[in-house]
Amino acid sequence: MKRALAILPLFTLAACVSAPTWQVVSLRTSEDQPATEASVARVRIDDQRFTGTTGCADVSGSFEGEDTITLENIKLSDPGDCSGWARHTHDQIEHLLTANTTFRVSHPADFEMILVAESGETLRLMR
Repeated sequence: MKRALAILPLFTLAACVSAPTWQVVSLRTSEDQPATEASVARVRIDDQRFTGTTGCADVSGSFEGEDTITLENIKLSDPGDCSGWARHTHDQIEHLLTANTTFRVSHPADFEMILVAESGETLRLMR
C-alpha cells in the first residue's frame, strides 16, 4: 500500500505534463529561395490542436491528418503596430495560417519538424 501511495505523485505529474512547444527556426518562402531565420514564432501542439504566436499575433486552431495535415478553425489576432524582425516573420507566415492550408510533415529527428505547404513554402520547427 505504501508503495502505491509513493507512486501516485508520479502519475499526477505525468498528467500535468504540457504539450511541447516548437519554435519556428527558419522558413523558406519558395522553392527557389534559401531559408531565412525566423523570429520568435512558436507553437504548442496538443493532439490535433495548436496555439502559439507569429511573433506579433496570437494564433490557434486545429488540424486533421498526420503525415499530411490540413489546418482548420484558425484564429489569428491583429498584429497591431508590431515591427522589425518579428513583423517580417509574421508577414511571411500569416498567409499560411488559414483554414484548408495543407502541409506535408516530416520529423528528421525527435526535436525537429518540417512543414512543407503545397506552394513549396517550408517551415522548420525545433523544440
